[in-house]
Amino acid sequence: MASESLTNTNISETYVGVLHAKGEALPASGQADIYDGFGYKSALSLGRAGKGIDVDGALGSNFKAAIADTIYPIGSVIFSIDNTNPGSRFTGTTWLQVSKGKFVAGVGQGTDNSSDTHTVAAGDVDTTGEYNHQLTVTELPAHTHPIKNSKRLGNNANIAFYGDHGSDSGYPQSTDLLPDNTGGNQSHNNIPPTFGMYVWQRTA
Repeated sequence: MASESLTNTNISETYVGVLHAKGEALPASGQADIYDGFGYKSALSLGRAGKGIDVDGALGSNFKAAIADTIYPIGSVIFSIDNTNPGSRFTGTTWLQVSKGKFVAGVGQGTDNSSDTHTVAAGDVDTTGEYNHQLTVTELPAHTHPIKNSKRLGNNANIAFYGDHGSDSGYPQSTDLLPDNTGGNQSHNNIPPTFGMYVWQRTA
């Protein structure tokens, strides 16, 4: 788009003259170049809705800061597989890597399939979870162990108990008959399949 000479005009006059006073619509297929007060093409071009603004060259630090504050205000979080601190990209901002080795949960109260609820607060670091957990006796489901013929009972397969009335098969009433021990007493893994990411939180 050609432009008339804007030599010795002020920026306000340039804006009005190029974009409004001529009464011409912005081109539908692209951007219109914007010229400075000396008639030289600037680094800016402006288009219709959907065409936006093009900037040819570096943006000023204030502009970058404004973009960072708009998109990533303090408290915002960035997920990335890149370990570069976002502060190196957004000059003047400070970022902290958080949630190291921890799973991210949505803030609020959740309910699981057993109707149990758990509430997560913003920025809450919940240390109740475990990567590996060893079951306690109280966490075991209620169950019984049948007593079968084994090395503990010798050849006496049938044992009957009569309370205070005596014993049977040659075993006195006070004899303790226990099933064989089993189990490895090991912890089990509590971690689901994962996809690791760096979590950066803006702090300043």
